[in-house]
Amino acid sequence: MTYLMLQMIGGLLISAVLGALLLWLGQVFWGRLVAPVRAKTLEYELEEARADLNTQGARIEGLQKELGGLTQQIVTLQRAKRQLTATLDARNRAMQEVHERLSAVELEERPSARESADGLRHELRIAVQERDEANTTLRQAEARGMRLQTELEVLHGIHERMLEDIERLKGRLRDAELEVRSSGQSRPPAWVMVQPFGPRDDLQRLEGVDPSLERMLNRLGIYHFHQIARFEASDVEWLVEHVDGVPERTIRDSWIVDAAHLCGAGDN
Repeated sequence: MTYLMLQMIGGLLISAVLGALLLWLGQVFWGRLVAPVRAKTLEYELEEARADLNTQGARIEGLQKELGGLTQQIVTLQRAKRQLTATLDARNRAMQEVHERLSAVELEERPSARESADGLRHELRIAVQERDEANTTLRQAEARGMRLQTELEVLHGIHERMLEDIERLKGRLRDAELEVRSSGQSRPPAWVMVQPFGPRDDLQRLEGVDPSLERMLNRLGIYHFHQIARFEASDVEWLVEHVDGVPERTIRDSWIVDAAHLCGAGDN
């Protein structure tokens, strides 16, 4: 019976050792093969986002020039419309004067007055024709102005949408840069884990660690106090390089000491 118990305990120990060895091999595989490939992929995404941002910026500049040209055309048409309106008013006044003169002449019955009336009627026909031409030109100018105003509103809408696209691209660019900075081309330390070994520790118990920073540390493969307690100088430099806003002195003088106590290493 004792022999069987010893065999079972030996089998469990061998399984635990093999499990730890496989976990270590998985971490080495991730650090040396998968992580560099992921970093290269993120670099491609970063370049693509930058190219998209430059393209959108060039399109925005083109739209701004087109908007400026349409605005100038509308201003010119408005000025021409005012001139045409003034011309039309002058034509209407001239027609009124001719009508009044014609009415006065028709009241007279002398032959010379009849000839004067014919001349005035000819002037009236010319004035009516000029008025109609001015009205037609004015309507055409108003129609063109409305078309240009519609085009201007459409371009304004396109411009606003492109500005929103640029903001989205900027966010994508920031995310890609953050991932590149997080994965990096530098090889991560050997203690970095692909996933936590059991329940992850509450890293917010360390000085200055908030939920956002804790998520960043988890993304870098840091889940447990015993990982931080094992930090060496190169590990501190690596972490400072990949996490913004964490002073090296805080990690060296506070995190490592507190993590050692929290994981029990400081009791030995």
